[in-house]
Amino acid sequence: MVAIRTASRALFLLLVAFLPLSIVRANPAVAACGLPAQGVITQTVTYTLTADCVQTGEIVIGNAVPDLEVTINGGGYTITGGDHSLIIGSGILTLNNVTLDGEGKSRTELVSQDVVNANNVTFTRAHSGPAVLGSQANLNNVLFVNNYSPYYALRGNGNALHAGRGAVFTLNNAVFRNNYGNGGAAVVNIEATLTTTGCLTLSGNVPYDVYEVDYPWLDFTAGAWTDSSTGPCSGTIGNGDQAVIPPPAIMSCGLPAPGNLDVSATYSLTADCVITGDSTISEHVSIRIEGNGHSIRANPPNRTYYLAATASLDLQNVGMSGLRLFNWGAVTGHRLGMADTTSGGIVNMGDMRFTNSLFEDMTTTEAEAESVLRAWNPYQKGFTRFTDSTFRNNHGGVGVLQNAGATIELIDCVMFINNTPANYVGTVDDQSIDCNSPAVGPFFPAAPSASSKPRTSQWSAIPKFENCEIRLGAIGLLCRPRGQPPVAEIWRIRPNPEGDHLPAAGTFILAVSQPQVEALGEGLVACSPDGRVAVRVGMPEAVRQLMVYSKLYKQLRPFPGARDIVVSKGPTFEGKVHHIVLDHSLDGHVLGTVDTYDGLPAAECVEESAPKPVIHAPTPAPVYVPFVQPQTPQPDGSIIHVVRPGDTISAIAVAYRVHQLDIIMLNQLEDMGRWIYPGQELLIREAEA
Repeated sequence: MVAIRTASRALFLLLVAFLPLSIVRANPAVAACGLPAQGVITQTVTYTLTADCVQTGEIVIGNAVPDLEVTINGGGYTITGGDHSLIIGSGILTLNNVTLDGEGKSRTELVSQDVVNANNVTFTRAHSGPAVLGSQANLNNVLFVNNYSPYYALRGNGNALHAGRGAVFTLNNAVFRNNYGNGGAAVVNIEATLTTTGCLTLSGNVPYDVYEVDYPWLDFTAGAWTDSSTGPCSGTIGNGDQAVIPPPAIMSCGLPAPGNLDVSATYSLTADCVITGDSTISEHVSIRIEGNGHSIRANPPNRTYYLAATASLDLQNVGMSGLRLFNWGAVTGHRLGMADTTSGGIVNMGDMRFTNSLFEDMTTTEAEAESVLRAWNPYQKGFTRFTDSTFRNNHGGVGVLQNAGATIELIDCVMFINNTPANYVGTVDDQSIDCNSPAVGPFFPAAPSASSKPRTSQWSAIPKFENCEIRLGAIGLLCRPRGQPPVAEIWRIRPNPEGDHLPAAGTFILAVSQPQVEALGEGLVACSPDGRVAVRVGMPEAVRQLMVYSKLYKQLRPFPGARDIVVSKGPTFEGKVHHIVLDHSLDGHVLGTVDTYDGLPAAECVEESAPKPVIHAPTPAPVYVPFVQPQTPQPDGSIIHVVRPGDTISAIAVAYRVHQLDIIMLNQLEDMGRWIYPGQELLIREAEA
């Protein structure tokens, strides 16, 4: 319907353009406010407003004469109303000292002209289309605020400003604030340019402040933004509005009040918090919330944290009740509890990773929505991973998790308990294991039962090693600290027997940066001094033969020429080498994890390393010993069992009266604990708090 209306308007404008001058109509009558309520302008004219104007339809600037010019001197007043647009046409429009308010009504745009000149103008509340669309714009002292589009195509029209294909836009002194959806606050289409000079403020825009459209597979010049601005704006901007809004105040609980978060910071909660509005984390801003066991509760419910495309939010040991996450950036959550949303909980178009987290009592009344997560991929980066997490009592919509062309991974102990109508819809890479001990966040604890007890993930509870969600066997970690260029670090660690609230014992092995990867092209990037860790570009044949069974790898590698980065560690005492395959970059997606035998991580490392590592053969099968001798607790209450000849996981579990799966998960044992050896230390019980 919108397409038909747009085509009809274009045809109408074309007919007007070819009308003979002798039959060109007079301009429409001027309303009391000083501007026509609607109609076609066919002659150059200047309007001066004497009051706020409410239009009943579109004002169309025809082009019956060359370079038809229309000037509106606003006098500080506001123009609202209209139909599909406020002002549309093919002439030259000049706006001075005026506010154009779309009132949040669904339209194609507020202003659409070949040439737009604006001085001291505020553009606000455009909905579904940009505030300004054109082939040339010269804008001075302008404010774009609260313009919104519900669409999420990268190459859309933007929600505030759209420089069309081949357009030339210049802005001098401009503020873009809280413009949301459809590519970004400003979209610069292919073969178009945007130049910003004077002051420039970008705050609370999602997903991007300025998005430069590119079709790398086609022979087009990408849209280009040249920023020659001198710093943020101050004083007044636009039609007498404030250029600066104060940052959110810090509430007594330690959390910022709702508003725009424009500066990276860490917030540590000292009490439970109640928030009453939405918050936006701007581009290039990193926020960390250390909950310390406290909760953040929304009143009214369904308040939202919005993350721009390059923003990040790290949630640690915190409960969130009635709060939603709309993410285009990066979110990590450890010991996170989410509950009590009534219109779904999470929309992810960026990167999200949750560990040891609980999602409970989340609902939706929308038939096609989801109760907990919708993951989709309009920005080619949608990725969500849940590790050691539980979904319980979530209801409504199509199911708990909905994948719409993105990637969802379930790792280790992931449990679905009493959810309706379905656990997940769409393709989900479910690598979870059978387990009966649900993960529990900091709030909403699981009801105790005789057969299961809440547990925590030792791997994700190590404060010293952040962004270390990828395991390399039982005692190795691959860490990817945030930042550019990407860096990967490999550590050897084991759980700290003094409790998961303390740093684990760790030994740094190796670090590799993205420039090292780029410089090599293909082959060995680096290896550890002992030859037991290697990073390479390109996949060894033994790994490739196993990776063909990875669903995710088959999905993302349908074409030749894509680059794989392989991180390898081993051999273990039984001769096993662990391999992690990354997509294209050190901070790329994990395409798969495979193990090989009878070798080293990379043959090239042997020549560079001394001494040559010794590959130990698997320990001979032990003599069966019917009973395991329990070992006494440590002074802090923890229990560490030192494996003796003949011990098995099942016999150890019986001796300590625990479930064998708890031992396997607590110590991150592979192959369900099949390979344990004399002298190995197993954590049976954590230290008492």
